[in-house]
Amino acid sequence: MPMVVAQSAEQIERAVAAYGPAPGGVALMAEAAEAAAEAAASGVYITWRCVDRQSAARHGGGASDECARVARASRCLCGCTLGEHAPIVARNPRAPKCGCRCYGFEFVPSRPEELGMWWLPRRAGFDVRTWRAPCKCKHGHDAHDPQTRRCRAPGCGCGAFASDYACINCECGQEAHETVFETTAERDAVGRPTGERFKPLADSP
Repeated sequence: MPMVVAQSAEQIERAVAAYGPAPGGVALMAEAAEAAAEAAASGVYITWRCVDRQSAARHGGGASDECARVARASRCLCGCTLGEHAPIVARNPRAPKCGCRCYGFEFVPSRPEELGMWWLPRRAGFDVRTWRAPCKCKHGHDAHDPQTRRCRAPGCGCGAFASDYACINCECGQEAHETVFETTAERDAVGRPTGERFKPLADSP
């Protein structure tokens, strides 16, 4: 029997009611909720934002340019989590550096479901804890030097990390995104959601 992919909110609701939510989706929702709680507590909102909206529109991407909420457990291209980077100054938030020579935190998806690779967790022996978003050279992002972006895997001639994936929200690659650090006041000034409205599914109760 061929698999049917839900195309509407109603179809998704029916599938969840019938089969329950996917474990990966539950994990992503929990991370987004954690990021929202951390933002409300600190006054610093961190998001992974698509900056190539024309490309996103061509590929049928979502209406929102904010593709992910970033939490302390979120991973950087350097391979370290946000929590392993230097503390963020709430009054003037900027991408913090890391002891591994990272120039500044740059979010990278840490679950294949964020990139539409929903089938990977179903494979026998798959471990999401060791999975890394891949480069076109087929090595993970953390196999690349955090400054030069060259691949450090033995025998690999990759000169710079080039994402071999697309964001499930906007259908754009890593390079079409930026990690944005904003205060509550900065987001309020441009009409972006803060507080309760920043929580996942806040616009779809």
